[in-house]
Amino acid sequence: MKLKDITPENFMCHTASCCPAVLESENDSYVIIGKKLSAEAEKQLEGRVANDEFVVEVPKGMIDEIIANAK
Repeated sequence: MKLKDITPENFMCHTASCCPAVLESENDSYVIIGKKLSAEAEKQLEGRVANDEFVVEVPKGMIDEIIANAK
């Protein structure tokens, strides 16, 4: 799968690791890197996350900026 990083510049890390990111795939989907939710937060989503899925958290501003730049 080919991935294109579309993370807004001000959310990109200038270090080697541990940064949220959004990537566009050649499969007409997005790949999102973020922080794992706490057990408490995951409980609120009980029954909505399949065994082959993970839930991550990313800064709201990052997604807002991607949407604004797409307009």
